[in-house]
Amino acid sequence: MAVTYNTTMDQGADWYITFIYKQPAEITNITSNGSTIIFFAANGFAASQTVSIDGVLPPQYNLQNVTVATANAQQFTVTNAATGTYISGGIATAPVNVVGYTARMQLRSLPSDPTAVLTLTSAAGEIAITGASGQFAVHATAAQTGAIDEGTYYYDIEITSQGGIVTRLAQGQIVVTPEVTR
Repeated sequence: MAVTYNTTMDQGADWYITFIYKQPAEITNITSNGSTIIFFAANGFAASQTVSIDGVLPPQYNLQNVTVATANAQQFTVTNAATGTYISGGIATAPVNVVGYTARMQLRSLPSDPTAVLTLTSAAGEIAITGASGQFAVHATAAQTGAIDEGTYYYDIEITSQGGIVTRLAQGQIVVTPEVTR
């Protein structure tokens, strides 16, 4: 499921935005012994992978950019001194290795409009893909944004794996603000 993210684009200026493709795992329980935390979650994580944990009660288990010490399909561990009784919640996320992926993004007046006002692709070098970090860095030039009329537009960015699986990474609206200095 795509993330909805609304943003702005300045007409006639270079535009940059970066998206990160992450693998989520829903946490169902946590135990700790003062040096190691065990997160119970169906996951595809691997040892040495970096994960972030959010939405856990109690909050001492919400950790950012920690390294997985061990992992199997049902749980993973991290080295950390946090302790406490798990109450509820939690999602762990880790960037997906996107080596070999391609990406494309289009901007349209309406989602059903047959003509895109802007098309950006990794093949053309407008979307840079950083494999292990799961990053898709999008860049539109000043000339490209200058050719777009001010107003509200709809976009999405789709990524394609080496196996041909297409995933919509993000979608939303972009408000193009008018250029005054020409």
